[in-house]
Amino acid sequence: MPKYTHANSANEGTFTPFLITDKEVVLTSVIAMHVSPGNRIILQMEVGWEKPMNWDMGEIEIVLRKDAPDGPVVYWTLESCFVSAHTIVEQVEIGENPVHVYYLSVLSSEHRAIIVGPYLLKCTVME
Repeated sequence: MPKYTHANSANEGTFTPFLITDKEVVLTSVIAMHVSPGNRIILQMEVGWEKPMNWDMGEIEIVLRKDAPDGPVVYWTLESCFVSAHTIVEQVEIGENPVHVYYLSVLSSEHRAIIVGPYLLKCTVME
């Protein structure tokens, strides 16, 4: 049974699309509160992106970090696309402390991704 939920997002069209570089950039963050030891924290991530026109294929790294923008990585994936992609993933953590902060970040080592939206980070703390 859910005991706490927090989400941050930006819909497509609500911001100017931007090029992702080799420097990790935080898209958004969420706070998991009211966590008891052993509670499951379900983290849902969503990133809408496309390749730049000058590349045959796009590539992006999606990173989920815990407790600080440069904190430990709890999830990482490398995604690629020929035109555009809408990546949706879920990660489950086991709670340790009453409060955790999670950061959704992206990077692209050869500047082969443009964030177009939507993007979302949602956490649900389960009993």
